[in-house]
Amino acid sequence: MIRDCNHISSVSKDWLPVTSGILKPHPHCKVCGSVKNVSSDKGKRIGYFINALAEMRSFLEKKGYKLTQSQIRLITKELEEKGLDDVYTLSFSAQKEIFVETVRKYVKISRELVISFL
Repeated sequence: MIRDCNHISSVSKDWLPVTSGILKPHPHCKVCGSVKNVSSDKGKRIGYFINALAEMRSFLEKKGYKLTQSQIRLITKELEEKGLDDVYTLSFSAQKEIFVETVRKYVKISRELVISFL
């Protein structure tokens, strides 16, 4: 996958399985060759996850735990590096896993608590 690709879908489609195991035609990008996610589990833009971080920060501050601005910057930077904003190829489930792993790397809270903000 090429970083910052605008993903121009090809006219031809390849028959590939979706998460349920059923075969469906998937378009792919003419530029980088990435296969488009055609499942009902559509990805979200990075703003959705940044808003979840803001909600998490206010919740944790009420509980007496400080989530610093530097932690938020590190999390945001890593999410961008991992390509979380690429809704063409990533499903929401895959994005959620990336988000949980990244947040837990910088903030020592439970997996369930992180998921509750999504």
